Amino acid sequence: MKSKRKSDGRKLDHATLQAMRQQAVKAVREGQDVASVAAAYGVNERSVYRWLADFANGGQNALLAKPIPGRPPKVTAEEMRWLAQAVRDHTPLQFKFEFGLWTLSLIAALIERQFGKKLALSGVSRIMKMLGFTAQKPLYQAWQ
Repeated sequence: MKSKRKSDGRKLDHATLQAMRQQAVKAVREGQDVASVAAAYGVNERSVYRWLADFANGGQNALLAKPIPGRPPKVTAEEMRWLAQAVRDHTPLQFKFEFGLWTLSLIAALIERQFGKKLALSGVSRIMKMLGFTAQKPLYQAWQ
């Protein structure tokens, strides 16, 4: 009985997959067996045959990684770098906000003020997570 593969190409980034396709096609063209190449790269033989067919029809360009479909991000990489620096190195008071601690709504207001882009709080939360920021609980509970 064959064991199931523990991983497949879906977990690899596009550059790695592109290099794998190119190396596999090169190996087969140099005389290696398709089955051994497929086993070496941990893919199905049909994938290697598909890569060979793509190469035969379109050459090396057919093996290149294709652009990822989907909507482009609202906030660019440069804007995200600026935002990370602003949140890390400044307080909201320095940006003329009334509250002294960063909240998602304040960050959303900062993004709208600086870049003219209105984001939902869930989108702001996702951006902050990508930048490595986490929600912090206060050390002391304020009581009145």
